[in-house]
Amino acid sequence: MKDREQYLVAVISRKSVLNSITQDYKRFIELADSSDRRAEVAAQLEAISSDVAKSRAEFIRRQLNREEATELFDTWREQWGIPLFQEGLVDISDFQGGFMWRFRDHTTSWAENQYAQEWFLTSVEAQTISRYEFWTCDDGPKECVDVLTGSYKQILEELLGGGVYDVLISPVFTNQELTEFIHAYVEDENDFTLEEVVEDYISRNPNFVAE
Repeated sequence: MKDREQYLVAVISRKSVLNSITQDYKRFIELADSSDRRAEVAAQLEAISSDVAKSRAEFIRRQLNREEATELFDTWREQWGIPLFQEGLVDISDFQGGFMWRFRDHTTSWAENQYAQEWFLTSVEAQTISRYEFWTCDDGPKECVDVLTGSYKQILEELLGGGVYDVLISPVFTNQELTEFIHAYVEDENDFTLEEVVEDYISRNPNFVAE
């Protein structure tokens, strides 16, 4: 069990091969938004002297062939920076055109849900999603009980509006946005103190600079 936890921590902290293309959230969304721009990303990856980058470029170009894409995905996913979570929490069905389009969040009924959530909030891989699903099996068979659509940041903002403070660790939130959130936070209207929110979430955001 300890070895498994160490593996998950190591893979979650590994940068995606896509970080070699751009770390700019807005630019990354633009690049992944059309077939022409996906081809541009593939070309940039192919220019890198790395089998990992070249295999990801191949995955982007060959996504239409599902069988080949699946084999490529299963072979390279961990080296690309996509953890192999138990129970299929993230699999090839969550990818289209070589990029992630959906994240399926899960309750604690799934053993590695918290690791998957952290990866979703910190990896550039997830920043191309346009659909968020929340799955549970608390009342019997597993079922999707909530769906959010929009850009990655719009989805995180909607989750934050619902009191999911975990999203504040995501680097798509700037220091200015985090500071504004702190100043607007009203403890009497929330279940957590501001100190708890800052310590548990905001302080973990790489963009945050304490005043």
